[in-house]
Amino acid sequence: MSTAIPRHQEFPPFSSFFQDAPNIDHECTSWMVFSDLTGYNANILHKNRDSEKPDILVLKNPAGAPRKWIGLGSTPFPCMGMNASGLAGAMNSGEICVDASNDETKKLTPMILAAILENCDTAAQAVEELQRFLKAGDYWHEQRGSIFFFMDKNEGFICESTAKFCSVQRYDCGYALRANIWHNPGMDRLSRNTPEAFLNSCGREYVVREKFNAAIDRDGRITLMDIRDLARCKEFPKDTTVLRTVCSNKTNSCSTLVLHREYPDVLSTGWFCIGRPRQTLFLPFPICLESIPESMTRPDWSTAAHKRFNELGLEAPIPQEWLDFEQRSLEDYTHTAKQALALLQNGQKAQASDLLNNSASQIWQEASRLLGI
Repeated sequence: MSTAIPRHQEFPPFSSFFQDAPNIDHECTSWMVFSDLTGYNANILHKNRDSEKPDILVLKNPAGAPRKWIGLGSTPFPCMGMNASGLAGAMNSGEICVDASNDETKKLTPMILAAILENCDTAAQAVEELQRFLKAGDYWHEQRGSIFFFMDKNEGFICESTAKFCSVQRYDCGYALRANIWHNPGMDRLSRNTPEAFLNSCGREYVVREKFNAAIDRDGRITLMDIRDLARCKEFPKDTTVLRTVCSNKTNSCSTLVLHREYPDVLSTGWFCIGRPRQTLFLPFPICLESIPESMTRPDWSTAAHKRFNELGLEAPIPQEWLDFEQRSLEDYTHTAKQALALLQNGQKAQASDLLNNSASQIWQEASRLLGI
């Protein structure tokens, strides 16, 4: 890994990304689930993104990038993504703090994530690269700090940071989660959060724990369907004053990044909601994908989801036809992935990649017809 600050140097004016700064309602709920709980040879990083940004795009590495990556975001830079080395990353907004960045010409967190996905192979390297950005003062996030998640086939890290301080916690089993409040050592003294913002995050974190623990009590593991259901959870815990749950009026997209621990450069897959999770479909994007439909690189999908949200609202039930499609798609893609695994074990990487690309493409086409895109 290069010891230099990663290479993205030319950017549009930073204020253009957050036109309503510094009061943007920019929050998220994210979690990591390790292979001892997924029930198969994969680690999972998930992010529900809460933001005012309406336009969600599927993103991939630029030509000539050192490493192949795919992700989801609103700009040329991902808010969540993974690379062919088996590294996944995402970030949440942190708390209002006393050690905030004050130079809006520095890099935003999506730019930092893109650079890390292009320059790092492991979660530990990603932590080091993030710390280099902070040491160089090349970070801007208005009045708030950040929470970065990095995960690979062996371990994961949650990095809570201000402009100059970074507290790191390592995980390698079970699950770990954050909303937008800090839990790592040394962070409390830097926080100047409001009671409302603190309790908002507490409520979302409680919902994640409640749902995951129920799944573990019931089945002994956490499945993709458990994660999918949680990503769309609009219900509040009973008899509480929780201010916001995991899927709210502000949730504009999500991704479930599944890292295959043996063949991460082919079998790792991102399941993306290109738009509001309750108003669109989860779709598979294998890391070995060769091309993305043009409609997914424009805001066509998120615009359709936003239109449905405006017409029907958050409370609208998810059509049974959609749920049946998702169940069938997951089963078909899982079957194809097993076939691809057998090919990889026989040294047939190109054939395995073709299988996954074709399977994903067929699912995208059917989803497009179903959603009228």
